[in-house]
Amino acid sequence: MKPSMLFRLVRLQFVPVIVMPVILGAASAWMTNRAFSAPLLALCVAGAISLHVAANAIDDVYDYSNGVDAVSDRLFPKDAPGWKPIPRGLVTVGEGFAVALLFYSLSVAIGVYLSLVVGWFALAIAIPGIVLSWVYTAPPIKLDYRGLGLGELSIMVSFGPIPALGAYYVLAHSVSFVPVLAAVPAGLLTANVLISHDLVFYDSYKMTGKQSLAVRLGKRSTARLLTGVSAAAYALVALSVALGYFPVAALLVLATLPVAVGLADIDGRERPPPEYGRRTMTTFALSVAFSGLLALGLLL
Repeated sequence: MKPSMLFRLVRLQFVPVIVMPVILGAASAWMTNRAFSAPLLALCVAGAISLHVAANAIDDVYDYSNGVDAVSDRLFPKDAPGWKPIPRGLVTVGEGFAVALLFYSLSVAIGVYLSLVVGWFALAIAIPGIVLSWVYTAPPIKLDYRGLGLGELSIMVSFGPIPALGAYYVLAHSVSFVPVLAAVPAGLLTANVLISHDLVFYDSYKMTGKQSLAVRLGKRSTARLLTGVSAAAYALVALSVALGYFPVAALLVLATLPVAVGLADIDGRERPPPEYGRRTMTTFALSVAFSGLLALGLLL
């Protein structure tokens, strides 16, 4: 498999959304316990990235096996930015599955090592994230096909509280409510990336019966949901500062508010897929910037 096809299969450009909650966990450990270890943090980041890469690979395998990606590939122009290599025959299903298993194995190996070094609870925190990443599209559970918000909820948890709490435990050797509180807003904004992405593929999902939350709600209601979720992320940080859980510096996240306001879509008007795609990438950038500023605020 060519490196370019591997990078496209695992959507390497989106790795920052899994790194940031780890950083938030580390910032929380420093803020509460002055605990830090560069080697342990590096292992946490490596384990999180491995799991993210594996999850994206298995997601492509099952979205293709379930018929979704073949339809999407027919509907979109050949030069569409988000095209996938499996439906085009550039990566086989077997290769995609092998990549997923390789990086799942690496993630588990890192989790086992960390559990031996700092305690078994490190692996116990990681296991739900591993399971959620597999059942997200894999049968028989297929969370993202159920239309009940289960897929979106699993993304929020897997890209928020789980990696943040895991990093906190590895560094501080204890558990705390603080990293979870810090990571929930980040997880909400990352869930928004997924929801916005689903609007890009709305027609193909609807044609193939993939009942993501966006398909169930419809485009107008989904647009309003995106705005509401973003507002909730900012409100949670402000509330945490008001209650004394976060320092005032955590309000640095307000620097990203103009971007969130620019994405607000109260009227929910119909947009072409390329515009939804651009909005998805802006939402991705917002999620990363928000999380980075929040982590910085916790350290100040």
